[in-house]
Amino acid sequence: MTSRDPQQGLFTLLEAAVAAGTFPGCVALVWRDGALLYHEAHGHFATHPDGPERFRGVTREAVYDLASLTKVLCTTTLAAIAVSERRVGLDDLVPAPWSAACPGATLGQLLTHSGGLAAHREYFAELGRRGPGERVLGLVCATPPVHAAGTHTIYSDLGLMIVGAWLERLFDAPLDRVFADRVAWPLGLDAGVVPRLGFHRLQGARGAAPAEQGLVVPTEVYDPSLHPHGVPSWFACRAPLRAAHYEVHDDNAFVMNGVAGHAGLFGDAGAVLELGRAWLQGGLPGLDDRSRLGFLEHRSPVPGSTRRLGWDSPSPDGSGSTGVALSQEASGHLGYTGTSLWIDPHPPDGRGPVIVVLLSNRVHPTRDNPAIVQLRPSFHRAAVLL
Repeated sequence: MTSRDPQQGLFTLLEAAVAAGTFPGCVALVWRDGALLYHEAHGHFATHPDGPERFRGVTREAVYDLASLTKVLCTTTLAAIAVSERRVGLDDLVPAPWSAACPGATLGQLLTHSGGLAAHREYFAELGRRGPGERVLGLVCATPPVHAAGTHTIYSDLGLMIVGAWLERLFDAPLDRVFADRVAWPLGLDAGVVPRLGFHRLQGARGAAPAEQGLVVPTEVYDPSLHPHGVPSWFACRAPLRAAHYEVHDDNAFVMNGVAGHAGLFGDAGAVLELGRAWLQGGLPGLDDRSRLGFLEHRSPVPGSTRRLGWDSPSPDGSGSTGVALSQEASGHLGYTGTSLWIDPHPPDGRGPVIVVLLSNRVHPTRDNPAIVQLRPSFHRAAVLL
């Protein structure tokens, strides 16, 4: 390959990101119009001396904490199936008891982050330990709305927590089981020592079992010495402190035992692609094309919002994570741990649909590393050149 080869350009960009400390390692994948054009692993599982699997080389099959990709891969997918099967409607009002947090809000408004809810609250600090998810949802219900439903867009974990609980009621089963049965199993992503896409419910002993350690990439190292300005609030719920390995990184999801509507999924890049393809091309049982396309094409009526139903879209001015690499018809989402998925049915170059996946653990050894913000637009520009 020459220096003008787009694959070499993308490879060099991600190798440089590893060397610069943007993340210890990553897996990147680019699929276009039926062909897998790039699927490469870069860097290491961990670099901190206390990090599990320190300096283990990342492989294409590495499983990452997907963070807020849970919102689209799990919660939005199951909501679309529920709408398709007429279990619920987008205009249905949020039922009790969750309606106390968002009076007058609908399912569609929660999915477009316009239900009036606050963005985030440190419920884990109030609870201090793991337990039934209902404890966190009770605190959500007691949190006053910040706006009237339908008037403002605020990206809200709280709204997707409520949607996750609502789905459990609609399907009469825990969220992780519904996802495994209705999404992962039909796509063949639920097998193996570690499912290629699924939740890891925290019960009893925590962390990765020996058979899982070489498959799952660790996230944060909870070491007070890494925080010279004071011990962060999220340390308290993690006692006894150690590096997180196959434990959900999101702290509210952690005290919900690892299963929530806003975070908790783990997966590999190939599995994320398969579910992305199901959204782009159809074929997921229970999800008809009308609902699938409706979720992808819907635009929030709130002025200035980029939100769709569960999904986000590129910023019109090119200031977002995709820059101007993708069209305004693209749908995607980011994850706090350093993950992203974007699906563009009609990219600007006109060369056919494209799906771009980036999985990383940029929160290792600490979450105080924003370098991925600058990398993401460059990554997407390089990806669409393939």
